[in-house]
Amino acid sequence: MNAQIYLYQQYKRSITDLFKDMLKIVEDMKNDHTYHYDKLYENIPAEYHPVIKTADHFTAEKSAWIRKKILDMGNESLRDFSSEMENVSVSFIFKQ
Repeated sequence: MNAQIYLYQQYKRSITDLFKDMLKIVEDMKNDHTYHYDKLYENIPAEYHPVIKTADHFTAEKSAWIRKKILDMGNESLRDFSSEMENVSVSFIFKQ
């Protein structure tokens, strides 16, 4: 087994899991925002609906931007680690 490849694969899996979890958190935040926003919108007089619409900051565009930033950070982390791995030699010492 190539220790360097193994280490990179483990790191990649961990970072990928991390940014998938971050995306789930953003999705949960978006759902929570939508729930409370809709509740407010439905219970406020119609004359204030335009004002409420301007306060909706968690738009599809904003969600896409946040998603892109998370994915970019995760991918950058993977690239940085891969680059660093080129500068080291890794081997395993198996425990008896």
